[in-house]
Amino acid sequence: MLSVIIVIVIIVLSVILAAIGAYVVIHSSDEKDEPKRVIDVSGQYAVVVRPARESLSAVKPSEASLRSWLDTQNLPPEKKEELIAQWNASMEATIRTIDEGDKNGTATYRIELGPKGKEYVKFVSDENFITREQIRNHAEILPPYVLGCDCRLLPKQPWENPSKSGWKAVVPSHGNHYDVPDWRHLA
Repeated sequence: MLSVIIVIVIIVLSVILAAIGAYVVIHSSDEKDEPKRVIDVSGQYAVVVRPARESLSAVKPSEASLRSWLDTQNLPPEKKEELIAQWNASMEATIRTIDEGDKNGTATYRIELGPKGKEYVKFVSDENFITREQIRNHAEILPPYVLGCDCRLLPKQPWENPSKSGWKAVVPSHGNHYDVPDWRHLA
């Protein structure tokens, strides 16, 4: 009789443990379904990255500001709309490049200066690179810089080497300030 009770207790405990195990497995699978957060690894510590759109919106002029300034210029309405559309397209291309870089782990970028941009953008050259940390802290160093600017942000590839001296970091000129041109110019 005692052995029957022991067998029944063992069976009941086995069923209880199996139920607990199933519960844990079911609820732990919910945690695995959460999307992986994009992080920027900077040095020893990993920091959650501020979205590129948010960073750029904080330092670049709004469309209303662009329109307001363009209204003070002696330009035909079609030219004003063209400049605003070009500005918005450049902003979207920059945001897209950074977002793709965050997804695939790109840590350094370069600025491709167009013929119009070279006249205004003096703080960066074709040999400079920008880190993701600089972008997070100083989004003003990203294109577009002036209305009509044809500069582009591109991921820097390790095999690219513009000169024999190699890549150079973009450094601030006055303490923690970069000589980014005022956007109120027409390229």
